[in-house]
Amino acid sequence: MKNSLAPLVLILATTFVSPLIADPSVRQPQSQNKTLKPPTEQRIVFLGDSITQAGRYIEHIEAALVVANPDLKQTFIPLGLSSETVSGLSEPGHAGGKFPRPDLHERLDRVLEKSNPDTVIACYGMNDGIYHPLDAQRKQAFQSGMKRLHDKVIAKGARIIHVTPPVFDSLPIKSKVLPAGLATYEKPYEGYDEVLEDYSNWLIDMRSKEGWEVIDLHGPMKKALNDQRKTDASFTYSKDGIHPSPQGHLLIATTVLNAWGLSLEQDGTPLHPQGRDILELVRKKQSLLRPAWLSHVGHRRPGVAVGLPLDEAINKSDELDQQIRELVERDSKAPKPNALPGKTGQWNGYDKHELMIAGKLVTVIAPAQDAPGRPWVWHGEFFGHKPAPDIALLGHGFHVVYMKINDMLGSPPAVDLWNQCYSELTSRYGFNKKPALVGLSRGGLYCYNWAISNSDKVSCIYADAPVCDFKSWPGGKGKGKGDPKNWSLVLKLWNFTDESSALQSKANPIDNLGPLASHHVPLLHVFGDADDVVPWEENTGIIATRYKELGGDITLIRKAGVGHHPHGLEDSKPIVDFILKNANQPLQK
Repeated sequence: MKNSLAPLVLILATTFVSPLIADPSVRQPQSQNKTLKPPTEQRIVFLGDSITQAGRYIEHIEAALVVANPDLKQTFIPLGLSSETVSGLSEPGHAGGKFPRPDLHERLDRVLEKSNPDTVIACYGMNDGIYHPLDAQRKQAFQSGMKRLHDKVIAKGARIIHVTPPVFDSLPIKSKVLPAGLATYEKPYEGYDEVLEDYSNWLIDMRSKEGWEVIDLHGPMKKALNDQRKTDASFTYSKDGIHPSPQGHLLIATTVLNAWGLSLEQDGTPLHPQGRDILELVRKKQSLLRPAWLSHVGHRRPGVAVGLPLDEAINKSDELDQQIRELVERDSKAPKPNALPGKTGQWNGYDKHELMIAGKLVTVIAPAQDAPGRPWVWHGEFFGHKPAPDIALLGHGFHVVYMKINDMLGSPPAVDLWNQCYSELTSRYGFNKKPALVGLSRGGLYCYNWAISNSDKVSCIYADAPVCDFKSWPGGKGKGKGDPKNWSLVLKLWNFTDESSALQSKANPIDNLGPLASHHVPLLHVFGDADDVVPWEENTGIIATRYKELGGDITLIRKAGVGHHPHGLEDSKPIVDFILKNANQPLQK
């Protein structure tokens, strides 16, 4: 396997969110990576096998970090090596008997001395089980090798991030794999991905047991593969079962970046007007540095191209770096956004600002320090109720926004007012172009109806016992109690001539999810399954069914035996992690 990059070492692993209740009828929260601190260290080294030496995922990561942190001027050092293991193992007859697999530990001391990393990102495992069934001795060799790597990086005074291995896919090579139960394996074991899953789970355990920083790639990649095969049974990320395609490398990069609260455009370019050109220059730079760094450090793997002398490669890469910085800074010459108006007080220890937009009061709670890209969460209603997620997000540099337009129920006039609020906050005050929306109860109508009309301007939606169909609430035309006063408001705000026309209307979120699905907006719904005010079956349940049918991504957290109240979760971490994963992005155009 091949790897590449410059001084930062990264090792991938995973974090999970436990469901509150197991229910086969409701999709429970998927295992998620914990949000880690994005690397702000100067020298970042990538270690791994041929997947890392190929370097494509590293190029996406570097481009995203350069755009997110242009002032850091980080150095990215690619040092992945094809066929390498961290376990020191090699199968008999590897490479036709020409040479055994390289062992990372043969060169690790030289890597650390010559690259002098501040951060190491490491992705091993694919080769470490030597494509045989799971075996206790081989597993122990992998674990021991990974601990040696971890300890040496820490002893160097550097940070290490572990990344779990990608998926082994036997489907595209089914004629070239062998079944279980054999004495020897001259070809890969068909169930080898079971070994990689076991290795991944061990790394994830090390996160909780030893405090390792681990990003799980294997779990999200396996889920993505299974999801793709629901519509295309022959889909694969790796035609040879091992080495990812460009699409696979993009998935790797996206998974790592999401764990840092960052993201890319759908085509893999960084979130910048000049993103395509920035990525292309990064690729040129990495193609110079990969062979130069490998030659400089030295290794025992035959057949690897010799690079330029390192000094020469760095001089050439510095010229490309200058071009990259000029592209990144090109838009920074525009006028800076205006500061928020004078604060009017405090909210849970954070500055509170009040603005008048379109004649309506807009409350903005500001963090002590803005996160890159000025991300924000926008409440539909009941701002301040169950504030734990907002307080946590403020600590991560998010702004929190609420426009006071009570009794408008997310109607077309409310959507128009939100449009004016959005325009003012993004143009005058430099807020991110893709806020996270928070729809609590009737706030669901505000968030969903605005998002459906502006599906390219939404990063994600967190909805809590949300109203998604006004026939359910306030109409009370299903299992719920209804609310005659607010039902009369629906008829007025939507200009329905009578109740019959309201009941026949397709103006509800449940009927208009296509734009959100086409823009891949992730959804999180928290709900009580005993809710008799906003019955979940008529709101969240329909949203979930229809959104999944459209190919959309929705996570449900079900609270057994809970009614409409209390809202939120006792531990709001799943909510915070969801928003951090999807909304903490560099400034979007």
